[in-house]
Amino acid sequence: MKKTSKIVIVGAGPIGCYLGQLLKQNGLDPLLLEEHAEVGKPVQCAGIVGSDVFEKIRQPLSKKSIQNTIDGAKISYNGSSFTLNRPRVAYIIDREIFDKELSRNLNIEYSTALQEVHSIKDGYLLKTNNGEYYADLVIGADGPNSRVRKGLGFSSDMKLYRGYQYRVKMTPRRQNFVDVNYVKPFSWFTWMIPEGNGMARIGTISNNPFQELNSFMKRLDITGEIVEKNAGAIPIGTCQLVKNHAALVGDAACQIKPITSGGIFYGLKSAEILADAIKEGDLAQYQIKWAAEFEQEIKVCLLIRYIMENMGEDVLKRIFTYVKDNVKLIEKIGDFENHSSVLWSLILNPRTYPTIGALIMGMIKNPGFIFRSIFRAPR
Repeated sequence: MKKTSKIVIVGAGPIGCYLGQLLKQNGLDPLLLEEHAEVGKPVQCAGIVGSDVFEKIRQPLSKKSIQNTIDGAKISYNGSSFTLNRPRVAYIIDREIFDKELSRNLNIEYSTALQEVHSIKDGYLLKTNNGEYYADLVIGADGPNSRVRKGLGFSSDMKLYRGYQYRVKMTPRRQNFVDVNYVKPFSWFTWMIPEGNGMARIGTISNNPFQELNSFMKRLDITGEIVEKNAGAIPIGTCQLVKNHAALVGDAACQIKPITSGGIFYGLKSAEILADAIKEGDLAQYQIKWAAEFEQEIKVCLLIRYIMENMGEDVLKRIFTYVKDNVKLIEKIGDFENHSSVLWSLILNPRTYPTIGALIMGMIKNPGFIFRSIFRAPR
């Protein structure tokens, strides 16, 4: 046995490190196992976060990683577009700096990849390429393909989507706006994010991200030098959070916004709930309190996503046009982190009724889809 620790966190990404800092603040000394040689590499994120990440997090976060401030977005679909104006709605961050700042003074073992994890009589045995570890409590913060989740048999209905991104030497026309081009709302889309330093991040989520990204750049005649390539998986769905003396957090727990596929804010807030449960010695409270805070929001947005994925293009065009016609309402009540607030406001608007009628007609054409949607509806 190489090392023993009361708490082992597998994964030293931003969520694992933030949890480590919270536990350390509570007088605990978790051990983090990180498969890579350093924190923050490779980058597997678009790097855009809502301003709430720096304003509504319990432990103050360093702002050294902020590269640019975003004041809105241009949204496009099928040849039509509109602009959302929301001053200081988001930041563009350097994920390497962001992660490294969160990892300061934590007990991290690098180049240590989890291979197997087993429940034993009074704890857990973790087998790695760097020897064996023992822990009383194991936390999986090891991303979409979590070995902790798979090894300990956590239940999940998540689906993994593929993302691919380039960093390109170019200066977008608007340095404070993000461009989002939907291929299939809200599952497949391409983005252009200005870093504000003569660089842009151009990426996509699709069935064939490499081909889609290159086609997008060709259509826009983007010829700047590609200086970096990033790829990653995006987990969409739901997942069991607690099993005996083990828990999942962040991407490993599918704590992702189903509409935009962003996960840093949800992951950080979930880490706070988990840290409290560990401090109180009642891990089951993590699942209970997390459900009270986030479950309804995620399930509503999952249902919206599922419906949109199964609608025909004619219905999607009509929905997009309706949203475009109500931009001012969305600007007024929209929440970067809680998207269902926009949904309910639009539904309660009488002008929505014809669009809802078209949506219902689209669903009626597929009875099997209606049946499956009923079971996906939040309860």
